[in-house]
Amino acid sequence: MAIELFPSSFRCDCGQELDFFENTIRDMKKMSKKKRVRLGEEKHTIVFYKGEAIEILCPKLGNCTITYSE
Repeated sequence: MAIELFPSSFRCDCGQELDFFENTIRDMKKMSKKKRVRLGEEKHTIVFYKGEAIEILCPKLGNCTITYSE
C-alpha cells in the first residue's frame, strides 16, 4: 500500500520513494480542492484531489492508492 510520509514524501508500492519540498505539497493540496492535479518525479505521478494525495501512478504497478500517512 502506498503511503504519505509526513511532511512531503511518498512511498509507492514498488518501493520508490518520492521526495518534494513541503511548499510544493502544500500548494498541490490547495490547487486540488476543486480539480485533480498531478505531480511527477522519475516516471511516478502523484494525483491530488479534494486537498489530499489519493494515488500514485506507477510505471510498474499502475494505480497505487495512498491508504494512510506515516
